[in-house]
Amino acid sequence: MSRRVHTWMLLAAVLAAVLAVPGVGSAAPPDPGDKTAAIEAKKAEEAAVREELEQLKLDLGVAVADYLEVSREIERTKADISQVTTELAALQVELEEAQSALTRRAVELYRGDRMEMLRLLFTAQTFQDLWVRTTYLAMIGERDVRLINDVRLVRSENMWLQEGLYNKMDKLSELQRRADEQRSRIESDMAASEARAAQIKIDLARLMWEPTAGAVVSKDGFNPNTVIAEEVFRDTRSMTLEQVQQFLESQPGTLARYRAKDHTGVEKSAAEIIHEASVRWGVSPKVVLATLQKEQSLLTRVRPTQTAYDWAMGCGKTDSRTFTKYEGFGMQVWCGAEKLANLGRGWRPGISMTIDGSVIHPTNAATYGLFRYTPHLSGTMSFWLIYWRYFGDPGV
Repeated sequence: MSRRVHTWMLLAAVLAAVLAVPGVGSAAPPDPGDKTAAIEAKKAEEAAVREELEQLKLDLGVAVADYLEVSREIERTKADISQVTTELAALQVELEEAQSALTRRAVELYRGDRMEMLRLLFTAQTFQDLWVRTTYLAMIGERDVRLINDVRLVRSENMWLQEGLYNKMDKLSELQRRADEQRSRIESDMAASEARAAQIKIDLARLMWEPTAGAVVSKDGFNPNTVIAEEVFRDTRSMTLEQVQQFLESQPGTLARYRAKDHTGVEKSAAEIIHEASVRWGVSPKVVLATLQKEQSLLTRVRPTQTAYDWAMGCGKTDSRTFTKYEGFGMQVWCGAEKLANLGRGWRPGISMTIDGSVIHPTNAATYGLFRYTPHLSGTMSFWLIYWRYFGDPGV
């Protein structure tokens, strides 16, 4: 066989192999209609996600409104409990005085006062004298009856107030449980919204919180542009050391009795560590407490791990790195308070920042710092919900 024939046979074989590959050679060119269909399908998907997010926006608004109402009811119930507790303390003093008076009278009778009364009657010289003495003894008897009735009435009122106090405390526990469940659902829905918005690269903050034409926007709702008022954020006098300790004692968590080394290595109570860091860095202790709950749920966890204590404020633990020099409860609170105080320094009027694909326009340094501390919409909203839950509206 000649070399020319062999070459032609080889070329024919290669051509046949190429034509056998799908989409090569004889395959038909792409159908423009398929590309249009894909675009239309993508648009339909985006429209569906937008519709889903709009519904989530409505549901979230209702859930937040319910949560805030429960939070207000918690505050009202706490005030009621405080008032009843004060009334009970005053009533206890009254009861002790009434019981003391009754006891003294019983001692007088035991020591022979009753015989003295009989002698007083039998020694009357005239009927008029007897009448006067009888009237006097009747008055003494009435006094004794009043003493007994006073003790009985005070005891009865005490029991009534005690029962009311127990009922209010049960109500408070139920409200707190409801608030925690609602917050958990809101945070879960918010995380789902962020994930869905990321699918189509939509500005979630603009979609969910910018007012639309004809819409009535609640002044109490979450506003990512103003998460907390600057004066509230900086109010280091909002709680004394004693009030921080009392607050921790009112929570189911373990911080009320927890002790650790502070940033200098000196062992102190959690309340002391929190209060000292708050005063030093000019951040409200309420902000520190809310952050402790946001990061590790240390206000409510009854069996926190050592890791939870060691990274209590999430300070030095980023999405990509961990700085071990900040490990330990004392270091965490000190570092966290410092970061919260200083991260807002870059704020200026009109500044904007992109958080999870959403554009935020912080109206104050506190909000700017919170988003730099936790650069996620859901995380910063969680702080706002927690602050409302324990301390009321952070915007006033």
